[in-house]
Amino acid sequence: MTKTKTLTGGFVSGDEVEVISEEEGLAGAYFAASVARSLPILRRYTVSHHSLLSDRGGPLRETIDARLVRPRPPSSSSPPPNYRLHDCVDAFHRDAWWSGVVVSPGSASASANVLVVCFPLYREVLSFDSSQIRPHLEWLSDRWVPPSLLEMPASVYKEGSRVEVARVKDDNSATFVAWSPAVVAKRIWKNNYLVQYSHLVSTKIEPVQEIVDIQHLRPCPCHTSVDTFCVNDAVEAFYDSSWWPGTLLNIYQGPVRKYAVRLPNFNTDMDFEQLHLRPCFRWVDGKWLQPSQRNADPNMKFQKGMHVEVSSDEEGFKGAWFTATIIRPVGTSFCVEYHDLRIDDETALLQETVDPIHIRPTPPVTRCAPDPLRLLEEVDAYCNGGWWAGVVSKVVGKNQYVVYFRQWKEEMEFGHDVLRPHFDWVGGRWDANLEGMLYV
Repeated sequence: MTKTKTLTGGFVSGDEVEVISEEEGLAGAYFAASVARSLPILRRYTVSHHSLLSDRGGPLRETIDARLVRPRPPSSSSPPPNYRLHDCVDAFHRDAWWSGVVVSPGSASASANVLVVCFPLYREVLSFDSSQIRPHLEWLSDRWVPPSLLEMPASVYKEGSRVEVARVKDDNSATFVAWSPAVVAKRIWKNNYLVQYSHLVSTKIEPVQEIVDIQHLRPCPCHTSVDTFCVNDAVEAFYDSSWWPGTLLNIYQGPVRKYAVRLPNFNTDMDFEQLHLRPCFRWVDGKWLQPSQRNADPNMKFQKGMHVEVSSDEEGFKGAWFTATIIRPVGTSFCVEYHDLRIDDETALLQETVDPIHIRPTPPVTRCAPDPLRLLEEVDAYCNGGWWAGVVSKVVGKNQYVVYFRQWKEEMEFGHDVLRPHFDWVGGRWDANLEGMLYV
């Protein structure tokens, strides 16, 4: 932050000054103003802006902290200086001076007096006439100092560091959508970095470079490998040269396990192999934080009308899950009505009261068919009104499999239409065992 004069011997009424804005969308811009009143005890000034208007149409008058006020910089020399690539400058735009970095002197057909300036904080690049440009100066200890004479503080990112850059929408809304891998090519000044993207290329098949503010950077996540993902996990998927945040919807069975991911920035769900997925982490105050997994609720509240699956401790039924609907709560338990189990005389569906420990939500719907199941893949087989956990012990033919039930040391043959991937409800999340269940 730019330092100001002390209020002792500071600005007085009538002094011409510049005021830095902290308002969203105007942060970092310097506006011309005049001091209307000094408030030394409060360390504040009342200023009258030259270009900003009040709601009534007159010059905006406001009282602000002294730290936001500085003198007017000295006028630029004549003729204007020859600016070099990556020089720090101020550009006059929208009635204020904005700090930026010289990108190039403009196109070959343009006037030699035209400069192209980027604004790393706002991710914008604009062209200016040299009359709209001035050298960037810092007001420190009551004197103007060029950036070249100031020692830069220690940098978080060194040259050659691998980073990720916040990718924003192409509609100039500055809305974050993804993270793009890049390498730090150069530190420009203070918090500005020249980065070279690892996967984005220009029309000339050259790596794309950009100068960005440090707030648009983060280190490459180190948490990039997991054994498995669960349905409803918050993930990032690599697509179009960037990592996009999303939610894992389904796990698809087949020779290569794939995952269906919903990316909010696209109008359709997409399928990804595990290589192109990673857990979703946020870089906050120099630490990696993992968002709470969606729908991960070990104390899920079951409600009337909810479709669930119910297990039993009764001999001969252990390990099976039966589909049911919750009819009503009964104390801390629930009355459920089974979908495929009937009372003894077969005249009505069976109802009974069960403890919450024996109830779970219905597993996620995965696209099993027509993807073939693999040998040793864990599955649930529908038999006798319930789903029984087993493992594919033999592929008989197209859409026909032999399933081994370890609990009884028995094998049975099933069609693809009565098999589903096996999931366990653990800690409020659906977990799929990728390795399969070995049988003996």
